[in-house]
Amino acid sequence: MRIAIIGVGRLGTIIAKALSEHNEVILVDKHPEDLVTLAGDVGAKATDDMTVTKFVDIAVISVKPTQVEEVIKKIPEANLIVSCAAGIPIKKLESWGAKNIIRIMPNICAEVDQAVIAYAMHTETERKEKVFLTAFTALGMCLKVDEQHLDPITATSGSGPAFMAYFAQAMIEEAVANGLTEEDAELVVAQTLIGTGTLMKSGWTTKKIIETVASPGGTTEAGLKMLDEKGTNKAIHTAVKFATEKAKELGK
Repeated sequence: MRIAIIGVGRLGTIIAKALSEHNEVILVDKHPEDLVTLAGDVGAKATDDMTVTKFVDIAVISVKPTQVEEVIKKIPEANLIVSCAAGIPIKKLESWGAKNIIRIMPNICAEVDQAVIAYAMHTETERKEKVFLTAFTALGMCLKVDEQHLDPITATSGSGPAFMAYFAQAMIEEAVANGLTEEDAELVVAQTLIGTGTLMKSGWTTKKIIETVASPGGTTEAGLKMLDEKGTNKAIHTAVKFATEKAKELGK
């Protein structure tokens, strides 16, 4: 399959690396000369010529939201457009001339093929869904949702790795303060996150995990009590709420 990645910043680079393993990738950017190293690493071509989108199976738009309209108007003949732009609805993309659009919200875990790829499309684009899934399941788990749910998923999954890392960083810092080496602390926290996620995917609820670990009068119960006293639960709710509202703002 031939796939063009338009806009090769952080996210575009991650997607290009993941998709290049099983597809022919073309990197499209205003400054293709800056992509020589990446193009060599993934075996891709680099160009600033938008017309290549006529000849590919998928055109992935991973530019900044403020640049999406400009890009859309330059690729009216694209076979299938996959937009990574947070907050910009399909209807608006269509008003700029786009056809056959799938909106996605990936996250940086695509770097290790463990992303959540939430996606939405209009009914008339469903005939292209198989093409999309053939390519993007290589990045992780693809989850089809109603478009209205992409904003909360942006805040939960798109922003999620940063929120998880924020919590993990605090745990690492405190572990180091109590004598662990930074290397050991990072390893322990990383494996704990992986293990907890694996438990959840196997069917354990968050409530069951908490109740199983938090023995009465034990260390976990004491720590959880302090988290509640400091308003941690409310702070997390507020962070996700604000991120969701920001995603909605981007679409206005």
